[in-house]
Amino acid sequence: FRAAYDFFDNGISFLRKGHWQRDYNLSLKLFVAAAECAMFIGNAVSLRYLSEQVLSFGNSFEDKLEVLYITISALASVDTHKATEKAISILSKLGEEFSTFYSESDNIKLIEHTKMMLGKYTDESLLNHKLMEDPSKIMAMKFLARLELMTAYTRPSWQPIVTIKMVRISISHGMSPKSPIGFTYYGMLLTKLGDIRDGCRYAKIGRKLLDRPGAKEVAGEVISIGTSVMCFVEPAQCANESHLLAYAAAMSSGDTRNAMMSIVAYGVGLFWAGEKLSVVREKFAKTRRTIEKQNRLFWLSHQIPMERTILILIGADESQLPEQSIHAGSIRFSLTESFHKLYISFMFRQYEPMRASAEDYFSKEDNVWALSTLANTARAFHSGLVAYWLYRKSNDQKWARRALKETVLMKKWAHLNEWNIQNKLYLMEAEEAFSFEDIARAKSLYEKAISSAREHRQDRKLHWFSFWRFTLAFVTLTISFFSDSSMKKPWLTS
Repeated sequence: FRAAYDFFDNGISFLRKGHWQRDYNLSLKLFVAAAECAMFIGNAVSLRYLSEQVLSFGNSFEDKLEVLYITISALASVDTHKATEKAISILSKLGEEFSTFYSESDNIKLIEHTKMMLGKYTDESLLNHKLMEDPSKIMAMKFLARLELMTAYTRPSWQPIVTIKMVRISISHGMSPKSPIGFTYYGMLLTKLGDIRDGCRYAKIGRKLLDRPGAKEVAGEVISIGTSVMCFVEPAQCANESHLLAYAAAMSSGDTRNAMMSIVAYGVGLFWAGEKLSVVREKFAKTRRTIEKQNRLFWLSHQIPMERTILILIGADESQLPEQSIHAGSIRFSLTESFHKLYISFMFRQYEPMRASAEDYFSKEDNVWALSTLANTARAFHSGLVAYWLYRKSNDQKWARRALKETVLMKKWAHLNEWNIQNKLYLMEAEEAFSFEDIARAKSLYEKAISSAREHRQDRKLHWFSFWRFTLAFVTLTISFFSDSSMKKPWLTS
């Protein structure tokens, strides 16, 4: 892109005085192309000059749309909230309006309605659907595609609406180069709601739509989001590797934003799939260097909480931990940070810090439409275990309700993925039985958790879950404890 920028810059230098009047079309194409290259190479000064020229001399709103898209894409890496507001404003001018507020019930109704609309289409008919020709809808799809991740971090309740708009426009007006993004995120929405079978179906459709004209440039994002969905049906250690394919695809098209997202997701996946802490630590160190080189510091927001957790588990002191991110104001980042505090206090059996972290985490979790990833299963699992413990200690029914809610969610996910989730579900159900004093059932479920964990580690190509080394030891002690009738169990009557 640097060489391309130099060519376009030289072309601009050859334009004569008054070129916007004499050679308008050539000037517009050169300035827009140069602005796009300036964005990719991080030349903010040139991007500002080039975009201002187009916005000043462009003959129409339509002629300015490409450079508006480029400037919003650049702004998103430094001020996601502002970029989101600008994109929504432009979409309203393109006929795609948003309400001021969407409740969870609103989102679910729209998702179900969209599901019914798509019910009459086979995979083949979607893959061979007509091409989009309306220029205004093609541009609307570009801005909506850019909003997918931005709203996930700035206006979470709007993110499902963005996805639904992309799917509906694709059906009504034809497939655009951005349609694969819409269908892949739609698959993720269905997965969040527990419809994993259809979620995977639409994620696969999104991947296959990459073969349509002009779609290769979004391959990185489509593969990465699709990989997060596939982790709900395939062994996580295998599925997670596709994030590296996403990284390569994104870099090959100059999409450094989604390239950084992919390698961060890969590292997070390694941790939750049970890779050795030393390996994950080294991977994150390498990823940090790559992010800093590409000047995509926003993505450190997602890595830093995990980095801190790994270092604490290894035994690092506070002075060795990375500082919290400058993007800590993000709703989603704040949720992630709260969860890792809860996780650390749980792993080290620190009751009071864990209780405070749980209060904070659950207050935020209610207000976030989470993207469905492997980390979501870990959050449901650990926050559920925490809630069961808090219920046993406090006898407060709100913790029982929290724990049961997370257990129900895990049941939905475990239905199609015994490998990744079944053993965790058995342990949660054992904790449920233990909490409600059904000791015989708890003992049986603890044993099932051990058996399932052992059964799903037989493939030598897969890494053994390092977390389960701790869990199996804990469960074994628990079973022995239950079996010894001479030992007192005071908390059962507390």
